Amino acid sequence: MPSPHGLVWIGLALVGVFVVAQVVRYPGQVFWWLVKSAALGCLFVFAVNWVGQYLHYHLPFNPITALTAGFLGIPGLAALILLHLWLYV
Repeated sequence: MPSPHGLVWIGLALVGVFVVAQVVRYPGQVFWWLVKSAALGCLFVFAVNWVGQYLHYHLPFNPITALTAGFLGIPGLAALILLHLWLYV
């Protein structure tokens, strides 16, 4: 029986194989999904920074924050804000 850490790595490897298979099978759909998620994430980060200017708060805008906010939506954006506040304030 593999260790719990081994099971996690096996699960991550299976997810990785699935993702690569989807990219190879449907490259156009995956590309547009990434573009849509990145654009949505940009809008989320810009909205936080727009509201944050009145509260003296600024979430750094970079590809990682935009893609995280786009992929995970509002919960991901809340996690980014909390992580930023926890680490830098």
